[in-house]
Amino acid sequence: MDMELSSSSSSTTVASSPASSPPLGRCVLRFRLPPAWTPEEDAVLECLAMEHGSRHWRRVAAQMPRRRSPAQCRDRWRDHLARDVFHRPFTAADDAELARLCLRLDDDAGFAAGRRWKDVSRAVYGRSSCAVKRRWRELRRSDAFLGALWRPRTTTTAPPANAAITTTRDRLT
Repeated sequence: MDMELSSSSSSTTVASSPASSPPLGRCVLRFRLPPAWTPEEDAVLECLAMEHGSRHWRRVAAQMPRRRSPAQCRDRWRDHLARDVFHRPFTAADDAELARLCLRLDDDAGFAAGRRWKDVSRAVYGRSSCAVKRRWRELRRSDAFLGALWRPRTTTTAPPANAAITTTRDRLT
């Protein structure tokens, strides 16, 4: 709260300015981000993942030098360290394939309600579901891609009511 002091010869008054006071009911949340992964931790995680397999993340997390949760270990392995994950930039062919898959799956019943990135990433070899989702969101925001992608779909219109309909029998006679 900002305070203004007005001093006069006889007394000092304190007035508060209502424009700068914070709104009532305001809640401030502070999140502590986990520390960044070091190359040493990555090497230990890689050895432990090879030793215990990619399904026993609780065992792996228990043997990490710095305290890490099983979910942190799994996500780090799956999204960054696994050998079948590509870390090269997306090409135009990758973008076209991703657009084709997402639009095809959007047309499927029930998929539009909640996109399942795990299924999309399985169809795009070598990319994690997080990388595929992040790239699709980038593509949706880009103007050049949107201009090429989001053209209105052409709908088939019925022929006018007065148009002559010919059948094979009519053509033969």
